[in-house]
This record gives sequence, C-alpha cells and structure tokens, in this order.
Amino acid sequence: MKFGTFFFFQAPPGHDHADIIRRELRQVEWSEELGFDEVWFTEHHFIDYGLSVDPASLAAAAASRTRRVRIGLAAAILPFHEPIRLAEQMAVVDIISDGRLDVGVGRGNRPAEFRGYRVPQEQSRERFDEAVDILVRAWTEETFAYEGRYYRIPDVRVIPKPVQRPHPPLFQVCVTKDGIENTALRGWPMLNSVLFGPVTQLEANRDIYVETLRKAGRTDTEVAALLERWGVSRQIYVADTDAQALEEARAAEVWYQESFRKFVVPERIEDAHPSLQPGFRAMAERLGTVTWEGLVRETLAFGSPDTVARHLEYMRAIGVGHVLCWMNFGGLPQDRVRRSMELFAREVMPRFR
Repeated sequence: MKFGTFFFFQAPPGHDHADIIRRELRQVEWSEELGFDEVWFTEHHFIDYGLSVDPASLAAAAASRTRRVRIGLAAAILPFHEPIRLAEQMAVVDIISDGRLDVGVGRGNRPAEFRGYRVPQEQSRERFDEAVDILVRAWTEETFAYEGRYYRIPDVRVIPKPVQRPHPPLFQVCVTKDGIENTALRGWPMLNSVLFGPVTQLEANRDIYVETLRKAGRTDTEVAALLERWGVSRQIYVADTDAQALEEARAAEVWYQESFRKFVVPERIEDAHPSLQPGFRAMAERLGTVTWEGLVRETLAFGSPDTVARHLEYMRAIGVGHVLCWMNFGGLPQDRVRRSMELFAREVMPRFR
C-alpha cells in the first residue's frame, strides 16, 4: 500500500487563516521527512470547511518544498475552472515537480460553490466531460480547436507540455454509482472517501467499479493494475492508546461533522434546482443519524498504532492501493498532528510495506 497525507486547510473559529495555510504546508514537509509516499490537496470555496481554494497554487507550493513525494489533487473541480488555463497550470506544476503530479478531477457537489462561481449545478456533468476532453487535448496535441456546448476554443497552441507523457495520471473522485461507472469507462483509477457510515461502503464501490471495467472489456491484469491505484481518503488519528486518541480528537471530529453537514446540504433545499432536491434531502436525512458512537464504531480510524493498523488491514484486504491519511481535520493542534504523523510513520506504515 501507498500512504499519503491529505490537506483541506480547515478553519474552525479562532484560527487565523494565514496560520492555517502555513501550518499545513509545514505538514507537507513533514510528510516527506517521515516517509509518506504522497501529499494530496482538495478544492473548496466560500466556507471554513476548507481554505484549499486553489489546487494549482497549493500543488506548486508542495512541489517547491519537497523532492520525493508525489503530489496529488483530490480533486480539481472542473466546472469552476477555465480548462485551458488549468491545463497550463498543471503542466507548469508537473515541470516544477519533475513529473510528480497526479491530477484528480471532480464535478463538485456543494450548491454555494456553484452559486459563487455562477455555474448552474445541474450543468456539472456536461461541463466536466467537456473540460476533461480539453485538458487531455491541450496536454497531448500540438494545436487543437474545440466546439462544445459550454466551451468554444479556436485553434490554439497550449505550452508548455507536461513532463509526464502523454500527460499526468488522471484520477476521478467518485461519490455516486454513476460517477464510479464513468470513471471505470474512462479507464482511470477512482478516489473515494470514508467520511461517515460503515467502511464496508467501500466494497460496494469496488464491486461497481470492477463490474464496469469487466463489461468494458478490461483484462484481469488491467483490473488489478487499476485497483492498485485506487485511493481512499480517511480521517486518521494515532495516540499511545485508544482512549487517548478518542479523547484528543473528539472535539475536532465533532466540529468537522457539523461543518461537513453545512458543506453538502444547502440551508434552503427548496431553492436548489428541482433535479437536485431529492439528493439533498436524502443526504440531510442520512447525516441526521450520525452520532459520535456510530462514528467510532463504523467510520473513524482513531486509536493506538495496533488499532489503526487493524482498520487499514481491512482496506488492504478489499483492494485499496492508496490511503489518503487526513490527519489534521477540525483544527487539531500542530503538536498533536505531528505526534500522530510520527506514530503512524514509525509504527503503522512499516506493517504494510
């Protein structure tokens, strides 16, 4: 298994935004020092759930501060980006990093972000599909033109080209059955998250993905290779004992869960596009059942090194190839993040090498 650290730059009350960004970029440096394989960044806007507003800038900052770890996006939200500009930015980051960039992409799922970027959320799929086509052509063709519903590009030469050929590896964040199938049909690895509910939900995702790959004619070797690159993000906190880990991380986790609810469910569901309202109501109902006890029982990888290793052993057994370790959620103090990372690197990671 490969292990990466995951960065949201969360901003609970009382935390200075500039300090948050500086602290987590320091954690990027620790990730390389401690032997992690990767660092990953997400993209969010207009909420303290995450200050990760510009994946290109964050990836470039990571590239300039590290020499070995791969740098991943999980993910750039394509409907919010001008695709030619994003292609240029990613090519520059790939050059700065000497070919260490992995580009995860997603459609987005938060109404306030679409509203802020003045993009109707119901258009996200078509905009995503067009942007993907443009990215790949910008990276791989000397010149090209494009005529789509949302993007119309005259003949253009996009330079520089990425170091990695034909282009940086592409991943897709998948939160629905439809998204998983779409990712499999493109032949990309998928990125999933375990944020609430039972971890066994990953098995259903894997089964949909593998079934779609086989229907598309992929060989056993190709399926195995793609699963080796399957990435799952999960909140992880390590302390000397289970009791200590749960006590120290509880306040941060409780803040996170409330922030997550505000992130994914609009304040007034009835103001959303009619096609989106059933999904928002279902999510609101599901999140209404989340409890601390349920999270500890089903979701969180918090505990001693032995306990956290048992959680990860299940993930390895079902085929997860990359674990995106989210170790700094909810405003955890920097000294506790450092200690958790050290314990994980020293006492958990070696069991999976």
